[in-house]
Amino acid sequence: MNNRAISIVGECSNVGKTTLIKNLLKIFSKEGLKVGVVKHHHREFDFDREGKDSYIFSKSGASCVKMVSPNRVITVENLNYEESLDDVLKTMTEYDFILVEGYKWENLDRIEVYRTGYSTKIISEKDKLIAIVSDIEHNLNIDQFNPNEYEKIAEKIKDYFNV
Repeated sequence: MNNRAISIVGECSNVGKTTLIKNLLKIFSKEGLKVGVVKHHHREFDFDREGKDSYIFSKSGASCVKMVSPNRVITVENLNYEESLDDVLKTMTEYDFILVEGYKWENLDRIEVYRTGYSTKIISEKDKLIAIVSDIEHNLNIDQFNPNEYEKIAEKIKDYFNV
């Protein structure tokens, strides 16, 4: 598995994974770091709109559609299988590191987000945990941060990646 990626995981939805990543990205961006993000979605999705050229091309059988503007490229690949996380990460070579939201079954080192009222347990194996972000104390001898300690969490991640 790619050693330039870590996963941000939680037992369930609404524990704060996306909020954590969003705030970390703001910090990393200000520091000039180039950070990629991979988000797993467990159902089929479509972000394009019916009637748009890219939608028409995709629905008409294009294997790949790229939409290009002066400041953004969006690639839509139509597959008949789910691409592995490892294969996705292999295409993301131009980043200082990658944050992966989800993929809790993969063998990535991780930061686990725990939130009272949503989480019932820490789901990660201790040897895979870089840190825990939680609103309560866990006695696991792992670095732990409060949910709003974004600067400290960012430092932990930069130390992990030696950047």
